[in-house]
Amino acid sequence: MKKQHLELHIFAKPNAKKTVLLKVDDQGLHISLHAKPHQGEANKELIAYLAKLFRIPKSQIELKRGEGGRYKVVSLPENERVRELMDDPESFINKAGLKTK
Repeated sequence: MKKQHLELHIFAKPNAKKTVLLKVDDQGLHISLHAKPHQGEANKELIAYLAKLFRIPKSQIELKRGEGGRYKVVSLPENERVRELMDDPESFINKAGLKTK
């Protein structure tokens, strides 16, 4: 059986002090990125961060839209950690030890 893929909407904030998931709301995931938005560096860092956060290989995460902007859409396979985030974002953030503003 093929894994279901989900699309996540992301508001990226490049050139931040550190890379961290700031919050989850109706608009999607708000993620600050340490990398500058230069030559795709912020996009690479976003994919690496999502891969680590959701324990998914980077090769399975695809940037669908927003390569040059702050609003992005990524496609990734659904797994237990992604479902946890979708079902209860506050619990996921607390359990993962992520700091939010």
